[in-house]
Amino acid sequence: MTLLFHHRYKKVSRILFYFCFLFGFVYLIFLEGNETLEEWFTFKVPAFISKDFFTKLELGWHWVDTMFLDEALSVILVLSGIFAGFSKEKHEDELIDKMRNDSLRWSLFINYGILLLTLLGVYGAIYLSFMFAQLFLILLLFNLIFDIKLYRHYKSGRNEE
Repeated sequence: MTLLFHHRYKKVSRILFYFCFLFGFVYLIFLEGNETLEEWFTFKVPAFISKDFFTKLELGWHWVDTMFLDEALSVILVLSGIFAGFSKEKHEDELIDKMRNDSLRWSLFINYGILLLTLLGVYGAIYLSFMFAQLFLILLLFNLIFDIKLYRHYKSGRNEE
């Protein structure tokens, strides 16, 4: 028995995932450091562990001021990516389950290939940005590969009828 979410979550989560991924990419390239945007999304939030560049490590529950947009986008990306990739199709069968497994396997291979290249060729502060991007790359690759496989599957089904 496979544990999948109901198919009604698929469309909304897929749209939300790709929109948030695109917005996050635009934000990182063009909008990071925008003072107006930072004012809108700076909140006092609870933290268990925190450390700024010039402060000591703080452990235990306390409040910190932070620009919360990147955390909010990250949470939305993870949840919508998981719901998009692991929601049933209307007509779920063994072939679709196999396509889902193959997509996950390929996304792991590609992601870890990119990770190896990053480990061997990226150094300095930008390395942390690459590592952060890798967290979401596996979900993006999985959903893209699975969506392409589904599109081809449904397209070939229409041609046969």
